[in-house]
Amino acid sequence: MGEIVDLQSIENDDFLKQFLDPKNSVSDARKLLTVAQQLNKFGKALEILDAELHQLVLTNHEDLLSQVTWVEKIEGVLSLMQTHVQSLLSSVERLRAKIVEPFNKLESQTTVLKRLHEASNLLRKVGRVQHLLHSQKLESQISNATQSSEIIKAAKSINELEQLMFDDDLVGLNLIANDQQAVKAHKLTVKKIATITLSQGLEASDNVKVSTALQVFENLGILSKAIEKTEKLALSEIEKVAREALDVSLPTNQDLGKRTGPGRAALPSPGSSGNLRVRLWENLDRLLQDTLYTHCVQIEFLERILLEHFTKEFEGLSQSFWNKIINLLAKIFIERSQASSFIKQALEGEYPKFLRVFLDLRKRLKEKSQLIGTYTISKDILLAFENAYLSRSISRLLDPVHTMFSGDAAPSQDEIDSLIRTVTSELSVSLVDENLSTVVARNVGKSIRLFCLKCEQGLITSGEASQVIDTPTSGQLTNITFANLLYYLAMQMNRVVGNLAGSLPQEGAAIIATALEDTNKLTKNILSPLIASITDAIESIILTMHDDPEFRDPSSIQNREIGCSLYIKELQGFIMRTVSTFLAPYKNQTVVIECCNSVASRCIEFFVRHACLIRPLSEYGKAKLINDFSQVSIESFMEVAVAPLCRGGQLGMLEQQQYRTLRALKSLIALGPAKMVEKVLEMKGEGSVPPSLVLLHLFSGAPPELQSPHQSAGWSISRLSQWLDNNPSEKDRLTLCSGTLQRYELTIRQRNLPSFHPLFPLMMKLVSLSDNK
Repeated sequence: MGEIVDLQSIENDDFLKQFLDPKNSVSDARKLLTVAQQLNKFGKALEILDAELHQLVLTNHEDLLSQVTWVEKIEGVLSLMQTHVQSLLSSVERLRAKIVEPFNKLESQTTVLKRLHEASNLLRKVGRVQHLLHSQKLESQISNATQSSEIIKAAKSINELEQLMFDDDLVGLNLIANDQQAVKAHKLTVKKIATITLSQGLEASDNVKVSTALQVFENLGILSKAIEKTEKLALSEIEKVAREALDVSLPTNQDLGKRTGPGRAALPSPGSSGNLRVRLWENLDRLLQDTLYTHCVQIEFLERILLEHFTKEFEGLSQSFWNKIINLLAKIFIERSQASSFIKQALEGEYPKFLRVFLDLRKRLKEKSQLIGTYTISKDILLAFENAYLSRSISRLLDPVHTMFSGDAAPSQDEIDSLIRTVTSELSVSLVDENLSTVVARNVGKSIRLFCLKCEQGLITSGEASQVIDTPTSGQLTNITFANLLYYLAMQMNRVVGNLAGSLPQEGAAIIATALEDTNKLTKNILSPLIASITDAIESIILTMHDDPEFRDPSSIQNREIGCSLYIKELQGFIMRTVSTFLAPYKNQTVVIECCNSVASRCIEFFVRHACLIRPLSEYGKAKLINDFSQVSIESFMEVAVAPLCRGGQLGMLEQQQYRTLRALKSLIALGPAKMVEKVLEMKGEGSVPPSLVLLHLFSGAPPELQSPHQSAGWSISRLSQWLDNNPSEKDRLTLCSGTLQRYELTIRQRNLPSFHPLFPLMMKLVSLSDNK
């Protein structure tokens, strides 16, 4: 530790600096020094401090003397100020004595005046009460209560009396105790008269009486309570009538005064159930058409007067009352149906009748209503009964379908007629409500789809269903039966919908129509394998034209009769036999004709294609082919062949590309190659005959080295036909032909032949049309 010689060394000493700052804790230096050493340090530090103080006094003695002088002056000033303050306090005490005494007197007089004022006001109120009660004015008003103006004035006087007598200041005064009782009695009398007047006015729809009663309640300050009480009384009466209407029970055939034997149940007496059901519906009709209608009309009349003459606070009163009625009836109907199986069965089994009673009430109310009220029937009151009814309804519609298909034999028309009668009954009783009719129509659609499903499950789908060689097999006859049953069902359903036109909602009719479309779809599915077999057979017959040697006969055509080709005769015979044997038994000829039209179109397309693929084609063969195309009498041989497929002369009415191509090709095939190509080029590929067909036909007269597209590719004619089916684009077809022509061009150039065959440039002109596609 350093030696202590000045103030700086005191501040830096570890032992002494802990005494300079109280926050410093006991240092380690203090623990290391002995008591003598600590005292020594204190002594030196005090000497230094004493010397420092002495030095400061010597240095600043003039300032210190000056400050002592000023302190003496300040003490003199303070002594003078204390004298002045004592004088001021004495003055304030004297002034305070002059002010407090008048203030206390004024305050006492003010209190007396206030009490006099309150007593005067109280006496004035008592005097007014005495005047109103004892001037015979109120008694006369009440005695003349039959006059609307008098009862209104009486109510106003009673209201004023109540405000006066039941004031806080008058409470407990013995002076007017008897008068207060009299006012209460008068108020009850006026209130009773107003209630009777309101009831009479509502029953008679008397605007004056209802307005008078409401004005009385308004003057009494109980208008809201009176309206609420009126509403509660109406609801109470409705509840009473509703419970009485549903309080029915089945009487038994046993004497009630006799006890039944052990194990013997009480049975309903014969005919009692039907009579009780009639009584139930009469009660419900009376409940809704009389009680509910009357109260709803009265409440709406009340609301209209309130809105016209009083506050808008009661707007929507009738709608609110209607909602309360519906909630109340929902509760009662559910309780009674749960307590009585008879009530439950009646409401569920005859739900449309139950719904109609509500709808008739709603209709009457909306016709009578002059306010904007919806009178919506909540699902809470109908949903449980509606669900049960619809559950039974769907069972009644589906059970006949399950029953008629329960055996091995197909259903009979009588069984379908039974289903139709059920459908008619269900739809007829549901016409009371559009939504109910729509739901029932949806259930009818389910029964139709179930019928279609059952028919589909009974169809024969094995190979015998598609054979067209022999007479119809048993499997085909079964399919015909099911198809005719589908058609019969559809016709009968359409008849039912037609009879209900105008009554059945459009949505319901659309649902049934959509379901009936399944019958046509299933009929098409039944015909589909048969139509496919017919199409395959027709294509096989047309393919035999390539085996006809007459198309390649090089002999002259002079003095030779050109008749119908054998494949045409075979095709005509096959189609006529197929139509009469396999298609005529189907009664749904609309679907049959639709399917046959597609077969006819395919037949024409296939014939035109393979007529253009015959190669080689001699002059006689060309004349024979032209004869097949040419018009004989009215129709061509080909048209005669496919006409049985198109009923009612529809072949000439078809606006299909295949038929237009057939007719257009008749005029082109008789032309020479040059004119044929020229005609096609004039049309620029937009005519009825595709350029690819003309190009394929030109190969029939080409030399062997100019191979047909299928020969160049190593295909058969059948494979080429399949390729054409899969590639309907003209550009693709012309591109296929261009490959053969390019190969021919390369061959001619390799052989260094002087020229191409005359058909080659004509073909290239047609191929060039592919660049424009």
